[in-house]
Amino acid sequence: MGFSVNIYRPEGADTRYQSVVPVLPIVPAQTTPDLQTDRQTGLDIPTEPVSWPVMLSGTAPVQQTVQQSVQQPVEPPSKLLLNDERLPRLYYENFHVAHPILVPSSLYHDHNYPHFLQLVVHFVGSHYIASIPSQSYKEQVIAELKTNPDRSASMVQAWLLYSIALYARDEWTEAQDALSHSIDIALELGMNRWSFASSANPERSLEAESMRRTWWELYVTDIFMAVTLKTTTYRCSTVPPEVALPCEESTYNCGGDIPKPRMIIEFKRRILAAEDTVFSSFSYRIEATTILCRVLVLNRLRDCHRDHLQAVGNALVSWINHLPPKKLDIVDSYGNVDEMMFQAHLTIAYAAMLLHLPRSDLPSVLSQSQLDDRFWPGLTGQLSSTFTRLVHSIKATEASRRISDSISVCPNVSKHTPFIIPALALCGLIQLATSTSHSEECFDHHCNRVTLILGCLKSTQRTWKLAESLYHALRSSAAEVLTDSMEKWNAEPLHRFTPAGTTPNDQERPSSGTNAVPVMPDGHDFMPPEFSPAFIDPTCYNASFFSAIPDFDMN
Repeated sequence: MGFSVNIYRPEGADTRYQSVVPVLPIVPAQTTPDLQTDRQTGLDIPTEPVSWPVMLSGTAPVQQTVQQSVQQPVEPPSKLLLNDERLPRLYYENFHVAHPILVPSSLYHDHNYPHFLQLVVHFVGSHYIASIPSQSYKEQVIAELKTNPDRSASMVQAWLLYSIALYARDEWTEAQDALSHSIDIALELGMNRWSFASSANPERSLEAESMRRTWWELYVTDIFMAVTLKTTTYRCSTVPPEVALPCEESTYNCGGDIPKPRMIIEFKRRILAAEDTVFSSFSYRIEATTILCRVLVLNRLRDCHRDHLQAVGNALVSWINHLPPKKLDIVDSYGNVDEMMFQAHLTIAYAAMLLHLPRSDLPSVLSQSQLDDRFWPGLTGQLSSTFTRLVHSIKATEASRRISDSISVCPNVSKHTPFIIPALALCGLIQLATSTSHSEECFDHHCNRVTLILGCLKSTQRTWKLAESLYHALRSSAAEVLTDSMEKWNAEPLHRFTPAGTTPNDQERPSSGTNAVPVMPDGHDFMPPEFSPAFIDPTCYNASFFSAIPDFDMN
């Protein structure tokens, strides 16, 4: 049996930190809760249990601390939770990049956010350390947010970030409730008005930029949560778009003055400009999410006119065609990921899957043991003709291929927004469905894409519970669909992998005239002559006719 020592810093004290021990029978003392005794505080001071001999030895430091603890007030547990400096750092390294509404990390401490918002930051950051039970932080957060009467922009940010974290934890009812709190306060404050961001701060200040980003993040979150919750109310997208657009991430992270913000009408008029006008990546993400919203509304109409369907399809293609060249890539020459453009591209692909899949002839491959249809879009109207359904099938498969290609370039899902997790699961399900209708020659390609998605979800489930439920849903579906094909594929004769002629290890290699070398349409050799085509999987069908996005250059 032992007691633990907790470290705290009393208000009004000097910079020396003092240890507090629980009540001893011989000395009355106020105690603090034993918080996570198997870890260290933000000061890297160990908090392992102290043995009885040490506590009863009567040494001066312990006696002094016990006497002082009688006189010094003990901080509430919620304040002690803010001692771990790792959690804000992990928040900024992983979560902030995908939802950049707070000030840059270099200014976080100087900005002195309210205590309730700091608690939310710590709560989110706790998910990136397996040894920290995030549930204890959640209890502190909800107790603080529910009882605090604050109605400021910081409270909007706190509820918003909290709602996204709850969504990723697969606690969707609570997530929707938290988002409603955030939107209520935002509309009450008038954050949707052009003048709000600069009402308390200069228009080009970081604080004003943070306010603009907060509103647009509310806008994006409101739509993404409606995808899986199947709601039809979009509170942020039904108000006039007065708020100026966010700036580039690199400009914001520099911490200096922000350029004069541009308006949404300027962004819409870019298609009429004689030359490409480049806007911030956040701006393209906003428009991509708007198109996603149009798809959701269309899918929930009982009677959908074909012109409405064509209009949304045109919007998906036009978004891609009007991208300036520098926004087509999601990774720069230094290997840095443009997270906002990454989300924008995946949002467009996700919207395309949601639009075309319900109208296609791809069969539902949801496992009988996983009947959760939150992730497989339905359609209330009638299906179109057989030929049209075939086109929708091809477009749905092509959109899923775009998502798998993108995630193969940036596979660390934990550093992306949790909103892409359902998109990844749907991508895997579409690849499963496509594998049932395609020939066996391209089975391996679909299987590889499903394997990629399963791996990403498996690694992400260590951080977010939503990925865990989707991983098991996709895995069980894949087990039912792919098992027989994999056994047949594995039972194929060895000559599938062994060239009929000489191998590259033979001393006498075949000359270029012995075996014809496959040639690509542009005239370039597909492979060196010494390698046999038997080592290369047959390619899947060419769907480039249906895609406006150039393939990633993986060479």
